[in-house]
Amino acid sequence: MLDRVPVISILIGLLGIAMLVPCIQAATVGEWRSGRGFLYPALATILAALSLAVLLRPMRRRETPQHELLTLLLAWILLPIFAAVPLVLLTPSIGLVGAWFEMMAAFTTTGGTIYPRADAVPHAVHLWRGLVGWMGGLLTLVAAFVILAPRRLGGFEVMAAARGVSGPRAIDLRIADVSIQVRVTRAIRTILPYYLAATGLLAIAFNAFDKPGLVSAVHAMSIVSTSGITPLPEGFAAGRSFPSELVAFLFLVLAATRLAYAGATRTGGKWQWHQEPEMRMMAALVLLSTFLLFVRHWVGVLTIDDDVSGIDGFTAFWGALFTSLSYLTTTGFESFAWESARGWSGLDNPGLILLCLCMIGGGAATTAGGIKLIRAYALIRHGARELGRIAVPHSVAGLGAGPRALRREGAFIAWAFMMLFLIALMATVVGLTLTGIRFENALIAAVASLSNTGPAYEMIAGGTSKLSDFGAVQQGILAAAMLLGRVETLAFIALFSLGVFGGAGARENSSGKSRTISPS
Repeated sequence: MLDRVPVISILIGLLGIAMLVPCIQAATVGEWRSGRGFLYPALATILAALSLAVLLRPMRRRETPQHELLTLLLAWILLPIFAAVPLVLLTPSIGLVGAWFEMMAAFTTTGGTIYPRADAVPHAVHLWRGLVGWMGGLLTLVAAFVILAPRRLGGFEVMAAARGVSGPRAIDLRIADVSIQVRVTRAIRTILPYYLAATGLLAIAFNAFDKPGLVSAVHAMSIVSTSGITPLPEGFAAGRSFPSELVAFLFLVLAATRLAYAGATRTGGKWQWHQEPEMRMMAALVLLSTFLLFVRHWVGVLTIDDDVSGIDGFTAFWGALFTSLSYLTTTGFESFAWESARGWSGLDNPGLILLCLCMIGGGAATTAGGIKLIRAYALIRHGARELGRIAVPHSVAGLGAGPRALRREGAFIAWAFMMLFLIALMATVVGLTLTGIRFENALIAAVASLSNTGPAYEMIAGGTSKLSDFGAVQQGILAAAMLLGRVETLAFIALFSLGVFGGAGARENSSGKSRTISPS
């Protein structure tokens, strides 16, 4: 039955049903105003979904790659509008644009908030922010395996080039013979159990470490979806709990790689974790940034303090390690020991290191944003090969056709994406500076938006700089950057010209029929 319902109607209906969660939470604690603020929009959203299903059903036709990408783009645009209605009713001070911007930041897993005081916001709103970010992360995963992977987008184009196939190996999705509704349903059934189990286990662990139930739930959803949303004014580090951060660290590693879903979706499931280039790249970057911050205590302008204990050194090391991983995964949480790490390194604000980490981002087919680890890995392999050729021009690299293709076609595609990313970054910075924002703040805000790391702005900009200071035009620019960072520039190009990198999936032949791509 669902295969006859437009996907956008299904997503809007699920969003309306999800509004009942904060409604029930508010009712259980006696916040009746907050409960009504979610109940009425929930009913209206479900009604709108049913109306759209009836309206769009007669227009249903065979989905083409362009239609699927357009559906994904419309979902990122329309769903935050419906999700913003409860915020307008319960917190009218932020305005219509502010409420839409808040939900766009949550739904794209960017995080950050325009609320000046988190403690003045109803608990149901905080739960809704975390839940929207969690659903945005789920939609990102589903879209990656259902739409982007068969089209060789979202980082899969590099892996496809490395494997010498027309698409990711062992994709169990026949995009020509099965409707998008059926494929979305299959993907949700496959991914949701892992996604939900990770969230539940993390919430239970946080609650066991003396975090309140609401805070535990929101932080668990934020880490699994890498949205960085928190209901606390002091952020994730408010509890100053090392066990909580240790558990969060382990789940951040899982959230930044597709290994948790690879076997279930049969996309890259044959690779072992220790052989995964993204895992090795992640470990190298996190350890390198931690090493730079930690070792600087003994290098350069600093004087060694004989009174420093081993506990102080470990605290600084942990602060740098956790915060580096958090920014690499585009979550944006900082450790309770981050101030110790900054003091240990002697840097007032090592923002450049964190900005570089969140620009690189996490793995392909994950909720993390940024350029992606697999693309950075391809560029580094290509650079290392070129340096080797300078020393020995006639050398021949081994390791087979796959690694050679990664260093050639994969690196070329990665370089093209990086150039598009930098062009989008430049356009965002120019747009923000034209509205009167200082260049430094504009650059930080642009990187935070395009990499979907919203908390990075307030942390790196420092002082009294907050997202709540941005006007409606500036919020619109940042929201467009968040959307572009989440959907990716290659998907926008493919929307108008599918097959930029050789195409994939179902193509229209001269007779108008789709060609089936069988799993390899």
